[in-house]
Amino acid sequence: MGKRSRAIAAVATVVALITASCSEPEPDTAATADSEPAVTEPAEPESGDTEPADTEPETGDTEPAEPEPTDTEPDTTDTGTDTGNDTDTDVPDDGSVVWQLGGAEWFLGTLPTSATPADDSLEPVRIGMINQENTPLGSFPEVRAAAEAAVAWVNAELGGVGGRPVELVTCVTSFDVEQSQSCALQMVQDDVIALVGGVDVTSNGSYPVIEQNGLAVVGGIPANLVEQRSANAFFFSGGGTGAAAAYMSHAADNGAQRVALAYGEFESFEVAARDYGAVVGESLGLEVELVPFSIVATDFLPVLTKAQEIDADALIVLAADSACLPVMETAVDLGYDGQLYLTGACAADAIIEAAGEAAVGPLFNSEGPVQTGDPEAEVFELVTDTYATEPAGGAGTVGFRGFMNLYALMVELGPDAVSSESLIELARSAVDRPSFWGHPYTCDGAQVPGLPALCAPQQVLFEVPAVGEEVAGATDWIDTPALFSVIE
Repeated sequence: MGKRSRAIAAVATVVALITASCSEPEPDTAATADSEPAVTEPAEPESGDTEPADTEPETGDTEPAEPEPTDTEPDTTDTGTDTGNDTDTDVPDDGSVVWQLGGAEWFLGTLPTSATPADDSLEPVRIGMINQENTPLGSFPEVRAAAEAAVAWVNAELGGVGGRPVELVTCVTSFDVEQSQSCALQMVQDDVIALVGGVDVTSNGSYPVIEQNGLAVVGGIPANLVEQRSANAFFFSGGGTGAAAAYMSHAADNGAQRVALAYGEFESFEVAARDYGAVVGESLGLEVELVPFSIVATDFLPVLTKAQEIDADALIVLAADSACLPVMETAVDLGYDGQLYLTGACAADAIIEAAGEAAVGPLFNSEGPVQTGDPEAEVFELVTDTYATEPAGGAGTVGFRGFMNLYALMVELGPDAVSSESLIELARSAVDRPSFWGHPYTCDGAQVPGLPALCAPQQVLFEVPAVGEEVAGATDWIDTPALFSVIE
């Protein structure tokens, strides 16, 4: 493998690990979950000899597909906030998502029973998204596609924000610091009031612009430390930090005495393991051995051998993607009898099928509920099935959740009061605020000491009970903020 190939493989592994730490099982019947994400070709911001700050980038905008209005006039003016349960009223079938789920309880109260479109004659509420696509170093069009579907649904069925339609301005970066900076400048030029977080691994280019202009970033995948440490960002995630703490808690509760914590050699993963996971484990009385490995590793025999040598009762491996199957198979081959903890992305259908019996026994993390029949899982499935113009599964759940939580903030503020400043103030005041298909969030900056942007680091662990069976929850929510109280 040449130097460039090794570099590409390293970056791709980093991105896989980042997205893996923020994953959760999808609805079992989601139509988009098994599709391969389509790669779009939006215009990329120009770079070159011109300084990024002086270059107005091409937009690369992708407008969400607006569904055709139905012929049935809506029977209510519900906006998706708490409308009261009116399921006893006979409502004509208008073909909408809310008609199918009307009356169900969700994070905003009760879903309405008929669609109310936004008023296109009103000034739109403009928001933005920066997302990494069109690169072998990690491409995530499904995050954008899911957010676009959610925007289209809100405009078509929930009345927008007090009647005002929501406009989503998107800009694609391709793992390039200058492109990320140019995308942030575009957001400022387009007068967006906030951003729905996407995946922006080179956010060290975008975040200075975002912070200087007082914009909020709500949701998304916290790819690196500049995002996790930002006072303007609000992530419904704990990243690898939350996962490592949850694993330590479960191991201690189940009698472990010695834990091997293996992590890829990349700054944010090293910090998560060394400064958070290991400290939490030791505070719980565990003996923790850190086991770093190359982020391009494909052979995990050294990691498993180390766990065997130190007689580790549990092995935590912060790895994903191509690492998942080798870790599980090597654990079986060596006869490792400790508890194996892996990231939620390792429970993808294709990986579980390939692993067979090796997938039975490990525990995986999730930042969303695992139980079936969750009404918000049904919302995600139906909305993306109806409104998405591209596959929106996988990491798309993060983009969808981010927009829906931003939408809830905008609805509470109202169409006349919503602004960059009011959104940041309201988000920062959140204490146990309901989150779409996730744990209630608190954005006081203290949930994870030193990483103020992580508002919901709580985790659920799940397992594969037997070959061919659906995943099942192994724990309730693990209170990781309480575990982080030992961090100075």
